[in-house]
Amino acid sequence: MTEIILYIGLGIFIIGGIGLLIAAFKTGMLWGLTVLLIPPVAIFYVIAHWQDAKGSFLTQVTGFIVVVLSAYINGGHIYIPTSVSSVSPSSSATSGQHFKCDGRQYCSQMRSRAEAEFFLKNCPNTKMDGDHDGIPCENDSRF
Repeated sequence: MTEIILYIGLGIFIIGGIGLLIAAFKTGMLWGLTVLLIPPVAIFYVIAHWQDAKGSFLTQVTGFIVVVLSAYINGGHIYIPTSVSSVSPSSSATSGQHFKCDGRQYCSQMRSRAEAEFFLKNCPNTKMDGDHDGIPCENDSRF
């Protein structure tokens, strides 16, 4: 669900950015090219041409707020999927595998030690470290 909210927020943000770019080109070719090629200039454009840019700017702010809301709902983590499966920025980089908090809590639900370590480190309410030493599923003979 939070991924859907994230995509909606990103879509709104991108639409606002395109609108801002269109407004800049309507103001003048130089403004349009400058906003396109040097993104920080967009701030100056918004200030200098508030009446032309305010709709697009406020659309971008709305998109940003939706993205932040998505992160808040997801416990402060923003997952940015790069393929069909979701990828977390803090996923296990060494194993080459990608994991996502999805409510699983127990060792019997894990497919690998790397997955168990990811869940213990990043996901709430896990029950995989009975002795609280930071090592999950110590007694699971599968790993």
